[in-house]
Amino acid sequence: MFASSSAALMLLLLGTPATARTCPPPGAMEGRCIELTADQTEEVSEVQLSPGQPTTFHFDSDVRADGVTLEDREHFEVASGSQLLTLEPSERLRGAQPGRLRVCFADGEAPGCASFRLLFHPVMGERRVEVFRHPRTMDSVQAELKKMREENARLRAENEKLRMERDRPDGLKGLLSSGMVGRSGMPSQSLIGSITLRESNTLRPRSVMTFRAPGRVAIESFLQNMDAARAWTLQGAKLVGPKGEVLDATFFPAEPIPPGEERQVWIEVMAPEAQTGGPFTLKLWEADGQRTFVMGNVTFPDFPVVEGR
Repeated sequence: MFASSSAALMLLLLGTPATARTCPPPGAMEGRCIELTADQTEEVSEVQLSPGQPTTFHFDSDVRADGVTLEDREHFEVASGSQLLTLEPSERLRGAQPGRLRVCFADGEAPGCASFRLLFHPVMGERRVEVFRHPRTMDSVQAELKKMREENARLRAENEKLRMERDRPDGLKGLLSSGMVGRSGMPSQSLIGSITLRESNTLRPRSVMTFRAPGRVAIESFLQNMDAARAWTLQGAKLVGPKGEVLDATFFPAEPIPPGEERQVWIEVMAPEAQTGGPFTLKLWEADGQRTFVMGNVTFPDFPVVEGR
């Protein structure tokens, strides 16, 4: 049935595989053009066929010999090669419901397969469909999926934390009901007389207070920017324990400290009491990473022993 085009078909089958290409602007090439990317594995492209008329799919990647699945295959004339697949629907498919074609590639990269929804039109069939694939190794896809799962887990944890906080009352009622403040208040202590500082620090602490609540500790400090020309913009914070253990911290506020001025800064760490014995070294770093603030001998108060209720 395809004798008239057999010579051209053999030339195409013997050609070298094409490198990854992109579809040209509409009208710049004959026929239809479809691009496949690794993040479109669930996308199904529609292709229109006409009974009695051949439609040729030209892939820029080799197709597995056993990688073609075609619904109602008995009603098609099929010619296939490493990168070509020609389908000619029989007259029995005139007016039929849409069918499905699935093609899987031989290199093991993503996207591994492509799906097409076949529509049948009496005369308006597409004669040629170019399929350009932008493959990625499965390792890179798995690494990205792992990163996405970790990010989703982090966002779910943050969402659960926000939901729990939303469900608590505000003000003192919220502090008391959450257990963060008990009958004896929140344990706190001043450290301004016992901390150690690096000579290279461009921030000077005017006061340092530490606090403890169930499952968290906090540091309140009034920090003065000693640079007379540049603002100091805090980007990150962490506590480093006596054995090198690192506790990630959050901070507030995020506004820059203007040159020569002083700001109240809060640092908070979510961690069990067993992990916050200290002494710790507090490390703050600036947005551009060039300036840091390091304060040593940071400790947190113990919970008081409350007798009776």
